[in-house]
Amino acid sequence: MTRRLRDAKVLWSNLYRDVKNLFIAYVPCRESYVSYKLLATLSKHYNYLENIDNLDFASYLKIRSRVPVRDGDISFSLVPLSLNVFSKVVSKKKYYGILGLVLNGFKKAELLSASITTTEGKDLEGLRPVVVLVGPDEDDERIKSRITEMATGFWIRLVEDLKRQRIDITPYEVLPPLSVVSLRFVEHNELRVIVSDGNEYRDIRIPIRKPSWSLSDLPQKLIEEIRVVLVNPILKGLSFSVRGAFVTGPPGVGKTVMTEALASALNLNVIELRPQNYRSMWYGATEKALNAIFQQIFKQRSKVALVIDDAEFISSRKYTIHEAHISEISTILYHLQKPERPFTVLTANNPDLIDPALLRPGRIDIAILLGYPDKEMRRKALLNNLRRYSISFSDNSIIDRVIELSKWFSLAELDAFLRLAASKGDGIIGIEEVEWAKKKFTVSVDERRSIQEYLRWWARKFQGIVITYLPMDNEI
Repeated sequence: MTRRLRDAKVLWSNLYRDVKNLFIAYVPCRESYVSYKLLATLSKHYNYLENIDNLDFASYLKIRSRVPVRDGDISFSLVPLSLNVFSKVVSKKKYYGILGLVLNGFKKAELLSASITTTEGKDLEGLRPVVVLVGPDEDDERIKSRITEMATGFWIRLVEDLKRQRIDITPYEVLPPLSVVSLRFVEHNELRVIVSDGNEYRDIRIPIRKPSWSLSDLPQKLIEEIRVVLVNPILKGLSFSVRGAFVTGPPGVGKTVMTEALASALNLNVIELRPQNYRSMWYGATEKALNAIFQQIFKQRSKVALVIDDAEFISSRKYTIHEAHISEISTILYHLQKPERPFTVLTANNPDLIDPALLRPGRIDIAILLGYPDKEMRRKALLNNLRRYSISFSDNSIIDRVIELSKWFSLAELDAFLRLAASKGDGIIGIEEVEWAKKKFTVSVDERRSIQEYLRWWARKFQGIVITYLPMDNEI
């Protein structure tokens, strides 16, 4: 409530005879799209505003904006509202006026602008407030219970401020609010791209989500190395920091956890690119959609990490026979070499299928190889899952037995093993439940050893920076 009055002027409506609008501004106002968007929204709810003589009635309208609303834009909104909606209401109900208030916040609300809409030559019984709250820092019920008190306080201030400007107005009684509009800014939770050509119209929506995992969920052997090589240079804004990572390993070892942990450590949201988002049956439409998607992603490069999960679909061009697929791969390669691209993470189960041109430094700078978890990581994952599922062991020594029985398990299989045992024990796992659950799992140790050896071979032949987590047999 510290802003000073900047402007006060009378606005006469040409549509409604004898209706006068006094507009008061506490910030510099400017006409904008936001002002008329609010006018259109309230016009749709005009039938609620017609209940001006029903003192028990008050509408509460919640609006979410994906565009940050500036003080000057929203404060001007009372001008078209007063001349159109408010003037129409009071011209029909001549014994009440409307007090328009635009407030920034709620706990420590600041008055941005106000309007007083009345009919000339009538003795008014009072003013019904229409309050626009921008970014209210309070829950809805608290707002509803205190809004009349707050509107009355601002009305008293308005009367005093106008007197200093030698504008005398009748100190009308402030009645219960006619309407409250809560306008909150929300971050984009999806990326939207509209692609249109002669064959089809496509409205592409790709979710943007917050990462669910953090660095603390990774194997301890990896955490410090990833901080030094990848996370710290990026957070410090160093020009030589890496721009992308390739995460590979067998299914279920934590590749998705790794990608989200990297995004979380870099304070980024995750946007995932999948072929079903952009592929089209029409010639050239796939590349057009890809270009439009990348253009929008690049605009948010400081806020998002681009994740291409199961990237085998960007297979090596020597395995590709269809010219449309080759064009798709070339389009992705073109965008991923641009300096303005966001931090990018690719994952794959089989690294040999990925086009080598994609994995070169400058596009993807680091390869992270994940093998089957060692004893330490399995213990860490078990303890995390116990908390997550609210499961307990009947004896603390049982966790050692689970770790022993889960040799060569992936993290996903370990999670399933724990849930299976908990299902039999109704959330409490004893040795009987553990031994029973183990009989339901079959793991080929020889096959998994060969997968681990293959990853070690691939790490030796890879041309670039490699971070490996490939535990030896005695560690597993």
